[in-house]
Amino acid sequence: MTPTAKEGLGNRKGVELKVREVLHNPVCDTSSNGRNTQNMNAISREEFNARIETIETRMDTRVNEVSAKIDAFLVAQAERDKAQLERDKRYDSIATQMQDTARRAEDAARQGATVKANVWAATVVQLVGIVAIVVGACYANQANMYAAIQTTLAAIQAGKELRPPSPFDLSLPESTH
Repeated sequence: MTPTAKEGLGNRKGVELKVREVLHNPVCDTSSNGRNTQNMNAISREEFNARIETIETRMDTRVNEVSAKIDAFLVAQAERDKAQLERDKRYDSIATQMQDTARRAEDAARQGATVKANVWAATVVQLVGIVAIVVGACYANQANMYAAIQTTLAAIQAGKELRPPSPFDLSLPESTH
């Protein structure tokens, strides 16, 4: 015997049988050759029907429990599918918004390209205007300089043609009466 068998054996209900009790009450022979076997195997129809009814009741209870669990699972699955459909709708909405944003970004890029071209064109026009102003100012300044130089030269020339009066000659101009 094992050490645990010497100490005691336990049954399903937790009652321990000591080794001495086991030795005093030997295990019955379970073969069909025993004297009580005939009585034990012979079951009456009522007992058999009661047993079958008990088994059927247990099976019905188990089937109902499984059916209830399946129904609860199907309800949970339906709720999950409903939530998943709502989430899919949100994802579709987000995807649509992203496509709209991408389309608007493309339009803005196109407009930005035309704005960029417009800005460069405006810059070129301004530069051409500045160059025209500078060239015009140079020609205007040059014309003014020519006019000033010609006036100065004319004054000098006029001054050469007139002789200043000599200091000793105090003659009166002739009068023409």
